[in-house]
Amino acid sequence: MKTTLLLRNQDMPGLVTTDECIDVIEKAYIQHGRGEAQELPRRRIYHPREDRIDHYYWFNEMAGVVPGMHSMGLRINSATVSVEKKRGNARLGFPGAFSALVFVFDTETTELLAVLQDFYLNPIRVAATSAIVTKRMARDNAKVMGLFGSGTQALLQAECTCAVTGIEEIRVYSTRKERRERVAKQINDLVGVRAVAVDDARDAVAGCDIVTTATSSNEAVFKGAWLEPGTHVNTMIGSDYFLPRRETDDETVLRSDLIVVNSRESVKLDKQPELYPHLRKGTLSWSDIYEVGELLIKKNIHGRSTGQQITYHNNNVGMGIQFAAMGRLIYERARSRGVGTEIDSSFFMQYDDDLRAIRDSAFLGKSRKGVVA
Repeated sequence: MKTTLLLRNQDMPGLVTTDECIDVIEKAYIQHGRGEAQELPRRRIYHPREDRIDHYYWFNEMAGVVPGMHSMGLRINSATVSVEKKRGNARLGFPGAFSALVFVFDTETTELLAVLQDFYLNPIRVAATSAIVTKRMARDNAKVMGLFGSGTQALLQAECTCAVTGIEEIRVYSTRKERRERVAKQINDLVGVRAVAVDDARDAVAGCDIVTTATSSNEAVFKGAWLEPGTHVNTMIGSDYFLPRRETDDETVLRSDLIVVNSRESVKLDKQPELYPHLRKGTLSWSDIYEVGELLIKKNIHGRSTGQQITYHNNNVGMGIQFAAMGRLIYERARSRGVGTEIDSSFFMQYDDDLRAIRDSAFLGKSRKGVVA
């Protein structure tokens, strides 16, 4: 009996290493740059809830095929979201339970290989994407990283950046002192790199070779004027049309000599506020913006050409190829270790004999007489 593997979030920790995650995400983007991997742009539905003001039913989906891994990934979310204000910023909240799943299909057999809960792998694929860009755009001698944010993504950004660079010090800033001190200690303990909490946002920019934002803000968290020549900037906000959000100001964008995004199409579809207004005004052109895949295969962009350039990666959207790649990796490792719950995969498949039988009985049967038998 063929089976589909079900993996809960708690099944996945320890199955794959940081280096393996970075490597598989890199391979997916290389295939995307070559035009081999295919991607559907992220789509979202916000439907107002009649019973609760400022609450919406939210559906989120992204899909992508990575043929070199024989993998198709579909990530979907079904949830209630609310518009909340925290410290003056409008943010999305997720009250109550919600469905968040990644479906991994084999492109050769068309079978559904696995269904994974997405909470564990979701932040890793974001940090791994930043790492593969940072490896090519930051200066080779980068030693100091400025990090904005104090949540899981900030910690993962530190871990993945350190995996691909020679970073020796990380300066952590967030708006709350206790949280920045906590994440600095976690980085020291878990990543093994000296991390210090700083009391002023400028201290996480000045003197830093890499500046990474991993916040939930909807406004710039530092001033572009603070950036020094040679800095590489990473931002995480994947803004959409419903609630425009940004982490960098206009000066950061306009001072950047090289700009890379995950998807140019999503900049336009979601009118993303860090870049789209400049494209409309003509202060940037589409030819000024490159995609991660183009960077990896050196198509029109070869990374920085001097140590003085400011480079900018807008990690602007989740992509189905990320879930296809990481989902396949986690699935194969779970299979080899006997992790997860197996169920009969025939439920998810339709076979010729079954289709003929239902056609003959339900649609061609003598007793039908205008209604479904």
